[in-house]
Amino acid sequence: MIWNDNVVELTLRNLKTIKLWKLLLPKDRELTREDYEAITKIDALIIAAREHEERQQMFLKNRRR
Repeated sequence: MIWNDNVVELTLRNLKTIKLWKLLLPKDRELTREDYEAITKIDALIIAAREHEERQQMFLKNRRR
């Protein structure tokens, strides 16, 4: 995780850990709509991070040619 100029850059691993915490934390209660919305947003961030990593790898691979 990088903290720079009021911007937090989360790694794919950070996002997966946050999602795990979100799923494990409310063991004593039912998940609310807000909980599900947060999980959905985290999932979207995970997908975006994964796609970004894939694009970076493809760019570097093509650049070497």
